[in-house]
Order: sequence, then structure tokens, then C-alpha cells
Amino acid sequence: MIHITLGGERRPFKFGFNAIDIFCREHSIDIAEFANRLEQLAGGSAPPGELRDIIYAGLAGGALSCGLPAAFTNIQVGDWLDELPAGELTKIVDAFTESVSVPGKKKEKAAPQPPMGE
Repeated sequence: MIHITLGGERRPFKFGFNAIDIFCREHSIDIAEFANRLEQLAGGSAPPGELRDIIYAGLAGGALSCGLPAAFTNIQVGDWLDELPAGELTKIVDAFTESVSVPGKKKEKAAPQPPMGE
């Protein structure tokens, strides 16, 4: 879990199963569609509201994991994102991209390494 500063407060941010569940329920999608939307986001072709909602889900997931209420809405998160200094949104997106693990999506396997001494 990481912490990010939004809305004038340092907040826990965790994008795991709980956050994925929050996003999928809000968008009435399944995990396969979630994986597709992540690819769109990574490619820069997702609607801006989905980026906001993914960040909201990570903030809600982080708060709930820490035993805190998710006492904010996705609209408030959008307002907080509007107030970020230049470059800060990129840091949040980078942190999200590095931390996300999509269930059901196969990760590329590393090429096998030859035994030492060969």
C-alpha cells in the first residue's frame, strides 16, 4: 500500500481485489472487461471518468483496508485531481500501474535462464 496526497490529506491507496471489486461493481462489469479497460487506460484511450474512477477505487480500497471509512465520492476525487500540481497525476498513475494485479490475466513468463556455468 502506498499513500498519496489528495484533497489536502495524505490518504492510503491500495489497488488490489477490493478496489477492483469497487470499480467493477460501479461499472457493472466483470473481471475480463476490467482487464480490457485497463489496457485502454494504458493505451490512453479510456474515458477520463474511468481514470478518475480507478483512482477513486484505489483510494476507497486503501481506506477500507486501513479500517477507515471511504468518506468521499468519485466526484470529490475528480475535484481533487483538478487541484493537483503539474506532474502529480502522472505520479499517481505510475504508482497505480506498478501496483495493479489483474486476476485472470496471464502475466508474461520470463525466458528460462540457462544453468550457471553454461
